[in-house]
Amino acid sequence: FRREIGMAAPRVNCSLLPNYVGRSVTLVGKQAGGGGSMFRIEGPDGGEVVVDRSGNPTSWGAPYVEIVGTVNPDRSIRETRSTDFGSDFDLKMYNELVLLSNGPLKHLFN
Repeated sequence: FRREIGMAAPRVNCSLLPNYVGRSVTLVGKQAGGGGSMFRIEGPDGGEVVVDRSGNPTSWGAPYVEIVGTVNPDRSIRETRSTDFGSDFDLKMYNELVLLSNGPLKHLFN
């Protein structure tokens, strides 16, 4: 069940990306620009990450998006899949969840 809800790809913010190089992660953020296959996303902690969408030709349909992908050595993410999260999403609250799931309450998310 946990694999189905994203435990195979832990939820992260931009500052946690260096801890997950070469691994799958889940990041929620707001579109911040880009074009072609490379897009910038503002992460829940206010940082910015480049997302390589070369394997996903369809555009995102909402400003807020959840991205599942692999962290590259340069801290960019190669997208595997994504889900639109609409136009009204509280990134700061979501960042609190990310911090808890990677910190003092990590045992609840493993």
